Amino acid sequence: MKTKNIIVANSVGVDRDGYHMVHVPSRWSLGVKNFTNCGYYPWELAYTSSLLKQETDHHVKFMDGVLNGWDFETYFKHASAEKPDWLVMESSTRTIREDLRLASALKEAFGTKLVFTGQHPMAHPEEVLKIADHVCIGEYEFTVLDLIQGKDSLKLTGVHPNARGELIDINALPFPEDDDISRIDYHEPNCRYKQIQMYGSRGCPRRCNFCAAATLYYDELNWRPRNVDSVVEEIRTLHEKYPEMEGVFFDEEVHNIKRSFNISLAKSIRSAGLDHLKYEAMCEYASLDEEALEEMRAAGYYKIRFGIETGSDKVAEKMTLGKKHDLNKLRTMVKFGKSLGMLFYGTISIGGLGSSREEDQKTVDLVYEMASQGWLDEIQVSINTPQPGTDFYNSCVDESLLVPSTDWEGFDGNGQVVVHYPHYPAEEIQTNFNKALSAFDMGKEKVQSKTFSNNAKSSFKAIPDGSKILVLRNVRNWMIRLILENLNTKAQVDLLGQDVSAKDMEDMKGLNQIYSYGTGFFSAESISTDLIDQLVSEHYDFVLVPVANNHLQGYQNVLEVAQMIAPEDILYVYPEGHLEPASPVAI
Repeated sequence: MKTKNIIVANSVGVDRDGYHMVHVPSRWSLGVKNFTNCGYYPWELAYTSSLLKQETDHHVKFMDGVLNGWDFETYFKHASAEKPDWLVMESSTRTIREDLRLASALKEAFGTKLVFTGQHPMAHPEEVLKIADHVCIGEYEFTVLDLIQGKDSLKLTGVHPNARGELIDINALPFPEDDDISRIDYHEPNCRYKQIQMYGSRGCPRRCNFCAAATLYYDELNWRPRNVDSVVEEIRTLHEKYPEMEGVFFDEEVHNIKRSFNISLAKSIRSAGLDHLKYEAMCEYASLDEEALEEMRAAGYYKIRFGIETGSDKVAEKMTLGKKHDLNKLRTMVKFGKSLGMLFYGTISIGGLGSSREEDQKTVDLVYEMASQGWLDEIQVSINTPQPGTDFYNSCVDESLLVPSTDWEGFDGNGQVVVHYPHYPAEEIQTNFNKALSAFDMGKEKVQSKTFSNNAKSSFKAIPDGSKILVLRNVRNWMIRLILENLNTKAQVDLLGQDVSAKDMEDMKGLNQIYSYGTGFFSAESISTDLIDQLVSEHYDFVLVPVANNHLQGYQNVLEVAQMIAPEDILYVYPEGHLEPASPVAI
């Protein structure tokens, strides 16, 4: 067989409207204006790349437009250099427009055969097949391999319109792609340490109605662990390749369905001498087990993430959370985990099927309870978005609940609402979304105040009386408030942030001036030259840059803004109230 040029491609990174993609195809992809400090490793696509490299003699090139921040033109230039015979691309509803645009251009230029897969192509294969040659449904690694090897697509399970194939043996896969890209370059900003994203299992025994993984990638209840020895060997291999690696983030659907797996893995990590690394995992709180948590903590696990989703039993039933929803078990397990020194990160969604203003208020109240008790250290709040192909989406179509004329970019989850219930309009869903975030901030400020203030008493002495200070509002409000409350009252303190954050801080005493730069994350592009010039003219003694992780990945853009303001010194502020001089970096 003639050697082919094959590109295995993650999505376009910047759309034509300037939004940067946070691409999580089996969950929710979203776009943010002008900068994103969050990069998810495209795990199934990466497994496909390594499988093709192992099993064929073709020239396989893995490209990631999201990781590199490539727009269409840049991506097309890089892809054209390969003169691809095949393009394999995993796409979501949020990214489908730009992904098809790129694929179509390559097909026209080089006659490239196009294989599409992922949440949106699986949900709307006929739409995608207007451009693509094949759409793979379900788990697709071995199906793509069969297509590349020339097998008849008309007879292949897992290729639309044929039936999906059986669930694969995940232990038959090689380690995922780490040649054309470096896995350590992907960072999730809520990882406190420099952690590499890994996957110890696959599948989920639940079928939450909003989950694309459950409904499109699997469409049957399942959970399959990897061989423990293989997981440990992958950790060892990565740590040897990347000495700067500080830990692992197990980011599969659910890491802890089988307690014996977690206990065995934890003990094997210790036996291998890898327990000095820091581990966190996406888990299900209802399946947390005391013995397993103790073993995991002893092996270096420091944080557990889980989906709380809702504080309403009614909404939980409509969202088909099943045994995943057990608020009494939630309280019991987080209290036990806290006794071990474990951190907890919860995901919350507002506006799910069955929700109302009153039912979502129960979620807001639960968020405050969890944060103010010190049980919840970090949070992710999302608008529950009916991704096409999910049970939630199908219910919304059947009940005519989708906001009319919403285009695919609207299915974002990043504060956009595409569902309109007769009793609960979109603007009220948005209000409760903001209330949930505020509830976390209020609870977190309450519980963190004593520790922060105790540390700040000594740490903030580095700032002399009468100093002129600018605080950058680039983290959650609870931390900004604690910084402002603990700064020397003899200092002149200004704040720079988005329009919305400026309004949030209007009640803070001691603020001399609030500067607002508009919308979007901190970046050189988001702040006008006039505003920068104005801030430079203030001749600040210090610019304070709040940071939420130790490795500082994701803060380069904020530091660049701080350096443009040209203060005498730049200081990092950590969540516990410690100050540290910012190290000079090239920008």
